[in-house]
Amino acid sequence: MQRKIYEQNSYGAYLVALIKKHNFSQSEFARQINVSRTYLFDLLNGRVKPPAPEMQEKIVSVLGLTGNEKDEFFNITAAGRDEIPKDVFDFLYNNTDEIAIIRERMRA
Repeated sequence: MQRKIYEQNSYGAYLVALIKKHNFSQSEFARQINVSRTYLFDLLNGRVKPPAPEMQEKIVSVLGLTGNEKDEFFNITAAGRDEIPKDVFDFLYNNTDEIAIIRERMRA
């Protein structure tokens, strides 16, 4: 059986590489994050947007992402969703002091 080749630099190719790097099969990974294989395959093939923030946390946890790998995951996933990274959003949410600092920098 021929291996599927994902579009270079796509979210799907990135996630496949992460799944392999952390020694999961795609089927086992789908089970671990509690999604159907169909949904995972749609995600890997670009038929659906990268996962929502709640699912991002589950993926980070299952894969055991930390440090730069976790930052990169949030950045790449956010780019595919046209959003700010989840960890940044979480930090800023209801943190008016940090929001004020950012607004001040934007004015400069």
